[in-house]
Amino acid sequence: GLNEGSINISFKDKIHSPICALEERPQNKSDSVVAKIAGKDSEIISLCINASDTSGDIVRQEFDEDKVCHGSILGDNSIIQNRPHHSNKIELLVALCKKMHLECIDSKKNWVFSRYSGIFPVPEIEKIELYVVKQIGTRLTCSNIVVNDKQIGSMYFS
Repeated sequence: GLNEGSINISFKDKIHSPICALEERPQNKSDSVVAKIAGKDSEIISLCINASDTSGDIVRQEFDEDKVCHGSILGDNSIIQNRPHHSNKIELLVALCKKMHLECIDSKKNWVFSRYSGIFPVPEIEKIELYVVKQIGTRLTCSNIVVNDKQIGSMYFS
């Protein structure tokens, strides 16, 4: 299996169903979320996520974005956090990037995480920095992700 490599995950459509189906197969135009994972040995896997017809009990995992971002330092379209205290690295990346967007770009917009392209797994973090490198008004941004002074990927918000 894949232990490390790169991942490119795109959120094309909002999924309104609380239960999703994850399939390993080539993507098609109707897929809501697509992840392309490439291993070090050029092995590529495509994972597609869509609404499921299945029903059942939903267990939501809430997290407090303000608590996740506690101790972060905002700059000019950037955010830094030293020795992050939140253990889920993806939640950390998304929460910090969202805070940067709300504080530095537009506080009234409902910013939505739309894509991550970078290495996986995200390495252990002593210092994380995100900064906007491309911006199309308040419709779309691309931010670089730097962990321990090494760029590991990009994150897109819309």
